Amino acid sequence: MKKLEKNAILHPANQNGIYLYEFPLINGVKQYIQVRGEGRNNPLILFIHGGPGGAVAGLTHILQAGWEEKFTVVNWDQRNSGKTYFANKQNAKEIACTGTMDDYIKDVDEIIDYLHTVYDFEKIIIMGFSWGSAIGSEYAKRHPENVLCYVGVGQFINFKEGFHFICRKIKELAKNDETDLMKINEFEASIPDVPVMTKEFSKKLRIFIALGTKYISKGGRPYPLKELFSSPFLTFREKIYYMHPGRKMLEKTFNTMFTYDFRQNMKYDIPVIFIYGVEDFSCPVGMLEECLCDISAPLKKLEIMPAATHSCFFDKPEEFMEILMNNIPR
Repeated sequence: MKKLEKNAILHPANQNGIYLYEFPLINGVKQYIQVRGEGRNNPLILFIHGGPGGAVAGLTHILQAGWEEKFTVVNWDQRNSGKTYFANKQNAKEIACTGTMDDYIKDVDEIIDYLHTVYDFEKIIIMGFSWGSAIGSEYAKRHPENVLCYVGVGQFINFKEGFHFICRKIKELAKNDETDLMKINEFEASIPDVPVMTKEFSKKLRIFIALGTKYISKGGRPYPLKELFSSPFLTFREKIYYMHPGRKMLEKTFNTMFTYDFRQNMKYDIPVIFIYGVEDFSCPVGMLEECLCDISAPLKKLEIMPAATHSCFFDKPEEFMEILMNNIPR
């Protein structure tokens, strides 16, 4: 990408907009915060990425196309993810030992404090995606005084039960294919009881993803690999790490994810909106539907997007934006 094109994306000629790329000290760790929007009076969204390690700040111009017109969007690279990893590389092993839910809740709290120094707002919209929806959901429940509403995209319910739930669905769809049935049975048997992301289980996950894509996620867009490698937001090393975040650098965070259960507390004091792609096999909507009646909130809404997968906001950007505009309190 040419320098002029890069600068046009990083720093649009918009006097009313905000385009910040900073590394404030958050909860004792330098953490990358990206704030972008076309109008300083627009509502503020903190997008909490999935993974663990699935930072998206380097692809906001692709994955979040159109958001910045209506909202000011904050992307945060979590502990040992994306640019935050490279800003703390010398301490990465030490940081890998952190990553409890309390660590992440405090991170979000201090990010909101930081945002008050650069943007004029009263309350923030918290949007959690996949693993990030565990953090976002917990923060919204613990600190409703800071949150306008909570949006769970591909809301994460429970790691182990989620896998078994979707394995049952794949078995039904693959009942006439003995080879695929054997593969999914082997994967299901490999789901660990001990909450550790091992190298062996990582390999088994690839089989699960391939079968999930084959039988369930047929409406998704392919990952924008070309756009990643031309991204003006990232260095070459960061682009490689985006594709392959270090599993060992996220060890405690994986432990937190494996032991998390959304259903342990489903009481919110703020409006909540859950958005799923109907073809999402990573966080199946059926898991939320089973407990939807037990969720307590002043307002709750479940939106299911047809022909969309886990990254429903990327698959169907216009439809996703319409859901946000129709449901988020103004």
